[in-house]
Amino acid sequence: MGENMTLLIDPETRDLVFDENGSFQKIYETDTTVQNVRHVLATWKNEFFADSEHGTDYERVMGKNQNEIEIEEIKEILREAIFQEPKVSRIDELNVSYDGRSVSAELSATLVGGEQISLEVKA
Repeated sequence: MGENMTLLIDPETRDLVFDENGSFQKIYETDTTVQNVRHVLATWKNEFFADSEHGTDYERVMGKNQNEIEIEEIKEILREAIFQEPKVSRIDELNVSYDGRSVSAELSATLVGGEQISLEVKA
């Protein structure tokens, strides 16, 4: 297994996941990158005190009337966040919906090594 390893975090509960032996479950390579992208999109920028740059700049989006912000601007904010993950080479598709209270995104991307990923995130 490669160098890109981390502990698995449940995407719903955001809790660490344990295996059948009670040890932390680990994920590797592409799974790590998918989890990293999910977390950067689920985290508000400045939310984590130790890294003020990590996360998505939802301050520019949330609470605005749907007529006050264009979907393309929201997509650009999400792109900025996604590219915080250095393993992402390009975003192939990004579909966004916004209802004034939450943002949902479906995306597919190509990683530096050529692997394809896809995921959905709601913030």
